[in-house]
Amino acid sequence: MNELRVGVIGLGYTVGVARRHISAYKATEGVKITALYDIINGRAAKYAEENQLDPSVACSNTEEFFSRVDALSITVPNNVHAGIVKMAVDHNRHFICEKPIALNHNEALDIFNYVKNHRNRVVSLIGFNYRDIPAMRYAKSIISSGRIGRVYTCVQQLGGSRIADPQNVMREWRMDVKQSGTGALADFGSHLLDLADFLLSETNGKITQVQGYKNTFIAERNRLGGGGKDPVTNEDCTVFNAVTEGGALLSFHTSRIGMTGETMQIIGEGGILFYNSENEGRLGVQLKEKNGRYTTAMVFEEIPAEFQEGKNGKGLVLELLKCIKGAAPERDLKQGVYIQYLLDKINESMEKGVSLNV
Repeated sequence: MNELRVGVIGLGYTVGVARRHISAYKATEGVKITALYDIINGRAAKYAEENQLDPSVACSNTEEFFSRVDALSITVPNNVHAGIVKMAVDHNRHFICEKPIALNHNEALDIFNYVKNHRNRVVSLIGFNYRDIPAMRYAKSIISSGRIGRVYTCVQQLGGSRIADPQNVMREWRMDVKQSGTGALADFGSHLLDLADFLLSETNGKITQVQGYKNTFIAERNRLGGGGKDPVTNEDCTVFNAVTEGGALLSFHTSRIGMTGETMQIIGEGGILFYNSENEGRLGVQLKEKNGRYTTAMVFEEIPAEFQEGKNGKGLVLELLKCIKGAAPERDLKQGVYIQYLLDKINESMEKGVSLNV
């Protein structure tokens, strides 16, 4: 098989999401980066140089970009996802789109229906890459095997500290509801909800009820380019809860203005699983008899090799290759629409101050 020609559209300048896609492509056999494009003139050439790519991969317009690729990563702001997805399908190109898929559920459905009803049949994946963390894959195998039995609770947190500085971090698109939709909820909550679904829905069912709270603590930011301040129009932090069909209680915390990293704790009738991103190569496991008490301490187990294949972003690229060959996708547009639906319901709960059935 010839190498799959891939590209990245939307190169950014802050978090480096595009850079992670580039690294994953470079680390995966069978693919070759042949195109980069960004709406800002000169950024593609700079990215190519910084990532040790041939200068010829820098494209000056979208038509040139699509002519050079078989598949692409879409890493533009959330409000541009729909337009680029439709362009990809029109050009008969497979794609990985960053999460969340859209600004809201209605827009997500529009994207889904456009792709579903198009004459071109392309592989379409959403960037829920946290499920590729080896510890998460290992945790999934333990839960699915029944070793910890019925799950009682799952607590997760995810966020970052990059924009905690209210003076020197300018107002960017992630802080604008028109470009991002929700803030910390969309950025981090989408990953946490996908993880909960990935880990628990097989044994505990889907989420049936949600309730949450949000706040914007840094209400305005310095304007990009200077000249004053602009309001921040979405949230900095959230806490939200959910209940599954099987009765498991889920709790989530997201923050973009300070967080130690990612943690997860799942408690079941037969034991506890614990993950901390600061100890990324291990999973805490504390088992007990389902009808007995805890008699041993938690052991932080090394992750078996069979769960390591997709780490560092390679999981999505490997899934793309498998799906092009005919495999069924794991995190497709349908999953993206479902997570967007949950995000909308949680945000509605936050704004109304009520618990909502989903």
